[in-house]
Amino acid sequence: DSKLLVAGMSPAMLLRGKDGCKVINPTTGQPNPDISCLPVDTRAEMSADGRLIAVVESNALRVLEMESGEQLMSEARPGVQALSFSPRGTFLLTWEKLQEGDEGNLRVWRTATSETVARFKQKVLGEKNVWPPIRWSADEAIACRLVTNEVQIYDGANLSEKPLERLRVDRIAQYELAPCVDCYYVATFVPEQKGAPAMVRLWKYPDFGEGRHVASRTFYKASEVQLRWSPTGRGVLILTHTEVDRTGNSYYGESGLHFMNTTGDAMQVKLSKAGPVHDVQWAPSGDEFCAIFGTSPAAAALFNHRCAVTHQFPEAAQNTVRWAPHGRSFILGGFGNLGGALSFWDRATLKCLATVDAHMTVVHEWAPDSRSFLTAILWPRLRVDNGFRVWSPSGQLLYQEKIEELSIAAWRPSPPSNFEAPGDECFKALPGAPASRPSSAASKYIPPGARGAGSTAARTAGSGTSLSALAAAVESGGSAAMRTGPPPGAEVDESSTSRSAAKNKAKREAAKKKKAEADGASAAAAAAA
Repeated sequence: DSKLLVAGMSPAMLLRGKDGCKVINPTTGQPNPDISCLPVDTRAEMSADGRLIAVVESNALRVLEMESGEQLMSEARPGVQALSFSPRGTFLLTWEKLQEGDEGNLRVWRTATSETVARFKQKVLGEKNVWPPIRWSADEAIACRLVTNEVQIYDGANLSEKPLERLRVDRIAQYELAPCVDCYYVATFVPEQKGAPAMVRLWKYPDFGEGRHVASRTFYKASEVQLRWSPTGRGVLILTHTEVDRTGNSYYGESGLHFMNTTGDAMQVKLSKAGPVHDVQWAPSGDEFCAIFGTSPAAAALFNHRCAVTHQFPEAAQNTVRWAPHGRSFILGGFGNLGGALSFWDRATLKCLATVDAHMTVVHEWAPDSRSFLTAILWPRLRVDNGFRVWSPSGQLLYQEKIEELSIAAWRPSPPSNFEAPGDECFKALPGAPASRPSSAASKYIPPGARGAGSTAARTAGSGTSLSALAAAVESGGSAAMRTGPPPGAEVDESSTSRSAAKNKAKREAAKKKKAEADGASAAAAAAA
């Protein structure tokens, strides 16, 4: 098979801004002229092999071939609210609001012919962790669908027929299909209820008889979980969470980390620091994982497939770990409510190559060639400084672009096997690079009322300070560094006060005088008595 992309070329990137949607090469910045689409908000999805893109536009649902731009499918379904491809792009799953008389609002389309191959009724879209409700195995041989108290297993190529098997699990709330293709394992989760503990069990298809699970583990403090299978499909990490911390140590509830494998082992992962589990991710090899845990500053550690610690990283303001697809490099970052520090690590030497500033990052993702890492500030999550940056594995800024109202920034997917693994030259620490902070002067935000008025110096001095500048000031010297007036409590020069301030001061002085006169009259009356 011919490769979609070859080593030495940057993968393509999908971007959607105010002026439209484009697929570009981030090194040159040149868009693919053959791709023309304009998804509504963020309703766009690319297939796992990068061959297809599905978009919901104002008047239609369309599927395009990403290389040539050829339209494979167009249906008048502008009400579609969620999209998902099967692993090989054979099918497209869509959900829209259920209408009266509709045979089914959860539809399975065959992308090559635009035909609807199956329909199901699903009133509510549900949370992110339960989408998509139909999940295919990696080879698309089987497909699973969760319904009340059971997981239904279908022929992956024919979902219109009756299920091949039914996995009965009372009160099942969540399931996850392992990514392996030589055999099929399913992890099921039942939350705790009325004093009964939560339970995760592993099952092997098609042996779903009573008590035929291959592994089982029960635990408390688990109203919800994240089930993360290893890339080999032989082990699963269970990140538990409950909204209430009964000890009162955390406002965000309690979390824990457990491990199970298909040979029947089940255990709790022992963490060296108390506190929440912020993130855990398997290495692409599937023989180790990295976890970030504990109260701030959080700890981070590498664990082998037996859950033993093999390396401990320095504590820092971090809550995110992401492995490059080839496994040689990974990042440790502090996003969301943290400052945005982003550290690039070499797995071979376990050295930090650079730490850069990526504050306000909304999305972040390794390129499929493992040579680039994307960070982007998206609209409408943040309405200023929208744009993206591309970093090398050593932390060098390769490319950046500001795009007004950028709402989508994502690499075009591609199997890592389409690319050669990065060489040692990609992992050389840059002299002076770790502490560098990109300037945000060019992206300074000016309020609408101040645009076109006043000098540049006046804008820089006060109003219109960007969020990025505010974050930088807070990190360097606190928010007091952003103030342009006198410090709190200092005497104010009356000559520089505004008219309204002078009027308020006069009112206060008149009130004081009136109160003093009233107090004097009261004292005189008391003396006379």
